[in-house]
Amino acid sequence: MQRMGETLQLSAGDLVGHLNCHYLTELDLKVAHGELAKPKIWDPVLETLAERGALHEQGFIEHLKTAGAAVTVIDGVGIDAGAVAATTEAMRRGDTVIVQGALQSGQWSGRADVLRRVEMPSRFGAWSYEVTDTKLARETKGSTVLQISLYSDLVSFMQGSAPASAFVVTPGTQYQPEPYRIADYAAYYRHVRGSLERAIASPTEGAYPEPIEHCDICRWRNHCDERRRADDHLSLVAGITKSQAGELERRGVHAMAALATVPLPLPWRPDRGAVQSYEKIREQARIQVDGRAQEAVIYEALPQIAGFGLSRLPEPSAGDIFFDFEGDPFVGEGGLEFLFGYLYADDQGASRYTGDWASTRQEERAAFERFMDFVAERLQTHPDLHIYHFAPYEPAAIKRLMGRYATRENDVDNLLRAERFVDLYAVVRHAIRASVESYSIKKLEPLYGFERGVSLEDVRVVMARTQARLELADAGNIPEPDKAAICGYNRDDCASTQRLRDWLETLRAELIQSGAID
Repeated sequence: MQRMGETLQLSAGDLVGHLNCHYLTELDLKVAHGELAKPKIWDPVLETLAERGALHEQGFIEHLKTAGAAVTVIDGVGIDAGAVAATTEAMRRGDTVIVQGALQSGQWSGRADVLRRVEMPSRFGAWSYEVTDTKLARETKGSTVLQISLYSDLVSFMQGSAPASAFVVTPGTQYQPEPYRIADYAAYYRHVRGSLERAIASPTEGAYPEPIEHCDICRWRNHCDERRRADDHLSLVAGITKSQAGELERRGVHAMAALATVPLPLPWRPDRGAVQSYEKIREQARIQVDGRAQEAVIYEALPQIAGFGLSRLPEPSAGDIFFDFEGDPFVGEGGLEFLFGYLYADDQGASRYTGDWASTRQEERAAFERFMDFVAERLQTHPDLHIYHFAPYEPAAIKRLMGRYATRENDVDNLLRAERFVDLYAVVRHAIRASVESYSIKKLEPLYGFERGVSLEDVRVVMARTQARLELADAGNIPEPDKAAICGYNRDDCASTQRLRDWLETLRAELIQSGAID
């Protein structure tokens, strides 16, 4: 969104931003009117994503060149009269492929990754153009559909005929474009575009920065987080849903502190959802408010239910394994588990860690087989061992790898049937209530005094850089220090899982001694 004289120029980014968050539109509009400064955020992860996107686009262009297509590149960045004129001239000539075509109609403009010539008539002659966009996401989202719809609309204006289809090229498809019939999405596109145009024409300030997935890549995320914290917003309550927050707000409860003081039992019955679910989030709000007052992470044990919580913990064994994957779902078809990490005690009781790196499908299979063989051999010595992990990803990935490579099927089946995998996240959620905003293992670590050896902020950048290399089939150029940092981070995860298990065992022993559980 940019003011050019009396005109407010809009782009696909503005359209996608409006789809995700109307509050984002309000903030960008204030920037355009000079009422607010545009935030400056340097995010190395987003920078890496942009680099990956540019490499993916360049790979597609090289693919077109290899296939014999003549490619015309429109120079420059952004939209100006020269770039639009150069694009129009290339279309008039009938160039086969136009890269970074500058498109404009009224207040709308954009740069299309690729315009490809098709033999359908337009005002230029017996040919016209259709849009092809390159995206890193495996699944085409509503935002991508909006973008290709807008670009197709702009192309329609410039060539005097509407493109029938637009195309999206995602990684792992050998650069085969996936077609989208523009008419199928026209009503959706007009609805979102009209909503944005009305918001621009008649500005209001009724939106609120609800936390959504788009926050992860939004330049306003710090601003919005600060506002939610200043408001003590209900979204800060761990586990609360959007529908629950809406119900509470309709009942006059607008802040976490207010929720923490709602009488129990509830003085009203919710329109949607069970009463117990609202009592649960009320209690969660209470302990978070208490923890905030004490400036500490605190917890309380929940009433124990047979078959849940601490009763799910098996007796500790000297053979127990603490397991954690590092994976990337965007490598090739179906993703890649590129690090198998597990912590265990050797015969002398000393802690040992294995970080088995896999950069290719062959290496992934070998690492999977090594882990399964390690478990099978260890079971011979420790038939009572269990494999501890946090959240359900690890056993799901093990099953996926078994199916992918059709190997170690009996071993995996035996582990699952014997319930060897123990998900400590499921144990925690039914065992305790803690003053945390989310029940991730990293948020829980203050409870059991675990300190990481590898900085989470530092490894976040390294992880993004490494995943980019893997996705671009450039694993050979991953620096050894980056691998070492990720292995250190993974070892911290495994060690934290072990420390959490030990802490939960101590808690169970205390509750047994006090008579709270049998």
